[in-house]
Amino acid sequence: MKENVTAIVSNEPAGEGAYRLRFPVDWSSYEPGQFVMVEIPGGEVFLRRPFGIARLVGGVAEICYKLVGRGTAALARALAGTELRVTGPCGKGFAPFDSSRTAVLVAGGYGIAPLYGLCERLAAEGRRAVVYYGAKSKSEFLYLNELKQIGVAISLATEDGSEGARGMITERLGGDIDAIDRPALYACGPKGLLRAVAMMAERHEVPAQVSTEEYMACGIGVCMGCVCKDRDGNFVRTCREGPVFNARDLKWT
Repeated sequence: MKENVTAIVSNEPAGEGAYRLRFPVDWSSYEPGQFVMVEIPGGEVFLRRPFGIARLVGGVAEICYKLVGRGTAALARALAGTELRVTGPCGKGFAPFDSSRTAVLVAGGYGIAPLYGLCERLAAEGRRAVVYYGAKSKSEFLYLNELKQIGVAISLATEDGSEGARGMITERLGGDIDAIDRPALYACGPKGLLRAVAMMAERHEVPAQVSTEEYMACGIGVCMGCVCKDRDGNFVRTCREGPVFNARDLKWT
């Protein structure tokens, strides 16, 4: 984990209410699922904000964020060339299971960002992968062109039926999972999606990892603001023990 004083290369709209931000870093690798803590330019907010790393190409990192409050609104106004202070890569990322399994990536909304990096990594290793991606509407899908360029199979679902199947993406996966050769699940998205994936993995006795999205303040494990409970009821920190956990290690009920 390093502190970088860098500058924005690009900060562009990407779908409804979402942006893709790129900036140079001095680290050469990361684990898909790790995140960075970004100081918001302009001093409008005090605390840094956590964002999952979507990709790292030629020393330039990319994050994808959604407008949800003052911090991200201020970040969206930052122009190319604006100084940026970034700490990362932070936390624990995905650790792919046995390579003989089919990697099933399950994303909800902009939870596709860290999974896109995982998809790139799996493709580079020549591993089998399929993406199940859900959103409220087709305007919220991100990285579809890039996923298609990688060549992975993609199953889509929208709550309004504007693209793919109508309904939740976990419903579509639930109908397909028995036909997938030795699946291993990797999920990122809203808590309801993560819980559904964890329950599905338990029912079908398949391994699963989930990237949690608890609120973070410090990002380094000090404030205890991002805790969730493990299966024994103990508190674990999303920013240090996670954000990626083995699904069976967390408490879901």
